[in-house]
Amino acid sequence: MPRGRPKTVIAPCQHCNKQFKRAEHLKRHERTHTNEKPFLCNCGQRFTRQLSHPSGPCISPPPAELVRTSMIQDVDMGRSDIICDLDLNWDPIYMSQDILPATLFDTYFPFVDTQPTTLPPQTSNFSRFSSRLPPLDDIENDAEDDAEDEDLAEGTTSANAVPWSVTVAAYERLNFEVQNYSEALPGGCSLPSRSTLTRLLEKYLVCVHEYLPFIHPATFSVEQRDVELSLAMAALGSLYRFEHPKSYELYFMAKIMLLEKIRRENLQFMSNFLSGQSHSILDERNDLGKIQTFILLIEFASWADKKILPDALSMSSQLAMLVRQNGISDSDEMPQYVDWFSWVAVEERRRTLLAAYVLFNLHSIAFDIPPLILNHEVGVFLPGYSEQWKAMNITQWRHAPRQVERQFQQGLRSLFDGTGIPRDASVSSFSNYLLIHGLLQQIYIDRHGCAGSLQPDTIKSFERALRTWQLSWEITYESTLDPLSPKGPFGLSSAALLRLAYIRLNSNLDPYRGLLSRDLGSITNRSSNLSRSPHVDRAILHAAHALSIPVRVGIMVMSSTKTSIWSIEHSLCSLECALLLNDWLEMMSTSVRACGPEGLRKVERRLLGIITGIIKETCLAKTLDVLEDDSSRFHRMATMVLKLWTQIFKGSNVLEIDNIIGAGLQLLVDTNLD
Repeated sequence: MPRGRPKTVIAPCQHCNKQFKRAEHLKRHERTHTNEKPFLCNCGQRFTRQLSHPSGPCISPPPAELVRTSMIQDVDMGRSDIICDLDLNWDPIYMSQDILPATLFDTYFPFVDTQPTTLPPQTSNFSRFSSRLPPLDDIENDAEDDAEDEDLAEGTTSANAVPWSVTVAAYERLNFEVQNYSEALPGGCSLPSRSTLTRLLEKYLVCVHEYLPFIHPATFSVEQRDVELSLAMAALGSLYRFEHPKSYELYFMAKIMLLEKIRRENLQFMSNFLSGQSHSILDERNDLGKIQTFILLIEFASWADKKILPDALSMSSQLAMLVRQNGISDSDEMPQYVDWFSWVAVEERRRTLLAAYVLFNLHSIAFDIPPLILNHEVGVFLPGYSEQWKAMNITQWRHAPRQVERQFQQGLRSLFDGTGIPRDASVSSFSNYLLIHGLLQQIYIDRHGCAGSLQPDTIKSFERALRTWQLSWEITYESTLDPLSPKGPFGLSSAALLRLAYIRLNSNLDPYRGLLSRDLGSITNRSSNLSRSPHVDRAILHAAHALSIPVRVGIMVMSSTKTSIWSIEHSLCSLECALLLNDWLEMMSTSVRACGPEGLRKVERRLLGIITGIIKETCLAKTLDVLEDDSSRFHRMATMVLKLWTQIFKGSNVLEIDNIIGAGLQLLVDTNLD
């Protein structure tokens, strides 16, 4: 009787007819054609191969997994007790009263866009070793696996390499470049070790980059890019690993090297100009690298320690000039027939220019300053689908769906005229994120151009545009609210901006210029100028819904694990929601004290019921049982809402501005209690 496994004939690959000895090798090979990634890691990424080693017992799951587990459990359980209670308050009749689409406030919030899968338990390699000799098949299998790995690498772009890898040659070049700027760098600055730099670049490209993807991962190479760009990426990666001293050191190194490089180039230009020598315009790729480095440095400085915040504003003016010089106002329509590398060049440039536009908008939202790039200046087309952008080789790129080309201006006009984005020409989640930014900027410009107030017809026009945006977002190919989805985290970020747009449109809160100087007093020393109107009701509804989401997930869970799903958009939106709810509840308290509960409008009573229902699902529920008059009750509810938001901002925050917001809200709570 023959030993070993019976020989079976394996059908060839259906795509390229390549022959394999084992079925599992064939499956793995075919996934290089189909881009299928069936195995889900607890970090949210999907892979073509399953881990062969066992996972040890996890005493404390990683933050991202904690949040994801909580979300999946909510979806699996359907309408849990907390959702059922909230559903009593989210009255569909009330929602149909031309306030907002009911779908937006469905408390069955679809955090995940895929059903959870249960993977079979994996066999431990360690458990196969015993006092007996291992079977020869194990050695044969391992040898075939090694051979197959080599086969799979053929025909792909660096199948085994990763974008964040730093080769010995690349590291030597980095060291050499840093030495060229040693006179400009402060003492004590040094390049991190090669392994540390690799780890920090990985953190940026895998996590941080997802929130504003403009550096193409598959074609990124440390050896071929500017040193200051790699250092800026590493600075953000270090920040998100909570290695703050190293992150600031890398930030200063990248900033000094970039500005010194620009200074030297300007000196060379002036020298050539004065001597009458012909001078060439700096190539576009060089300028693109400068723009990308500026974006990362400004992104770092904008939400960090207040001592470096002036850096963000001073570099922003330089970035705006570069963005204009590099053609953000020009059309860059993608040719119909284009190869992968040409597509990458156009798409990366497009995303880089639009990332600068986003950054200027976020400054306008946070610091109440005019955006440096206005909507009418943006002439480039909207960015493509995430799947095409993340393709690691030509084959994956060819199989990925391609977005219909649409200019930013065209997309923005379609929201205001009510036509929206057609279902058969839906845009990417990044594109929808950019369009809601465009609406927010227009609200800012119109409000500041009308002495701080908007005409009723203008408000109606914006509300139609916001509804059209929501409908367009719902039909898009990449529509998802799962922050860990391969389609990107733009769904949650866009939802935060949508709430912020309704709040900015329908209420007129004092601007928080103090955030620019990190002044806590700017949050507490405000004068509320709210009025009782249907417009304010809409804003309150959005603010209440924003609070209901972390309440459903769990305040303590959000406080300790929000890092993996939290972005600056959530921080800014949460601050305004907290302050708006506080001001409105105080206004309700004053009104009831003066006119009694009979003076409340029906909509206001419904809103108070919604907020009460949300508080009942938290640890502050018992405080609602205190016997007191309605005016005192509403005053205390205002403080409770602030306490809940304050708790969310506690814990470990990546961004320093989150600590400032949390401290400011806590100060406001203490003030209300006095």
